[in-house]
Amino acid sequence: MAEQYLVLDLGGTFIKYAIMDRDAQIIEQGKVPTVTASEEDLLASLASVRDAVAGHEYEGVAVSMPGRIDTAAGIAHTGGSFGWIHNYPAGAKFSELFGGKACTVANDGKCAANAENWIGALADVDNGAVIVLGTGIGGGIVIDNKVWMGATGGAGELSAFITDHQGVKNGLGWGNIGIMWAAHVGAGAITGKYGAIKGIDHADGVMLFDAYEAGDPVAADVLKTFGEEAAAGICSLQSVLDLARYAIGGGISARPETTQIIADAVDALFDPYQDFLPFGKPEIVTCKFGNEANLIGALAFHLAAQA
Repeated sequence: MAEQYLVLDLGGTFIKYAIMDRDAQIIEQGKVPTVTASEEDLLASLASVRDAVAGHEYEGVAVSMPGRIDTAAGIAHTGGSFGWIHNYPAGAKFSELFGGKACTVANDGKCAANAENWIGALADVDNGAVIVLGTGIGGGIVIDNKVWMGATGGAGELSAFITDHQGVKNGLGWGNIGIMWAAHVGAGAITGKYGAIKGIDHADGVMLFDAYEAGDPVAADVLKTFGEEAAAGICSLQSVLDLARYAIGGGISARPETTQIIADAVDALFDPYQDFLPFGKPEIVTCKFGNEANLIGALAFHLAAQA
């Protein structure tokens, strides 16, 4: 029988799990509700996963989770929706719960980037980035075919990329999300902007893009601005990183218009100045993986750690 691994994606609402082989083929998968309030609640949720896969023999456990994670040490310094996490020995705790199996823990955005780097949209380039458009902006940066962790494990946290320097100068701190790229390019931001203009509560991506296809000028204007602000952020990142390719992910990336709008805006921003820009124009593509990206990337981290 091929080697099997238990792979977990810890979200704020559900823990998704899969039994996977070394080639990221899913043998069995499911999900259980997540309770985020305490360590006891999280471990109880994970115990229900352990019980659900009790009939499988697996070599190790790979975990994708939110927060600033030291993957090498197995420490979750923060935990996103798991607000109680502070310098938590997640790797050791999860390993104990799963009968001493080797456990690797990594940030969810970096897992998405690792999936694309391994067998996805970045597999044929040495340097690239994944931009996951969700409530905020997730993702990660790939340098020399490895996900870049950074000095403290926080590289690639694109939501917090500051776009309003005047706002910072005027004393707006981290409590004001308006200074961040996520406030302009995150899926939650653009659907919220469309809903506010149209007077619609709880507007979503389907509504926005359906209106865009139907010729709604408000939707067209919101998405044009979205593309321009996405391109501006990519240009700023490019001036530092000079990457070959950016892969766009997240729920709204299922609509082909999303990547095309960003790519067109990047062309408009870069093309007139290519003769003197000190860095090249990157390629803009859509991520290969959707909801399974975090699972695939977590497995890739685990296989590398155990090699």
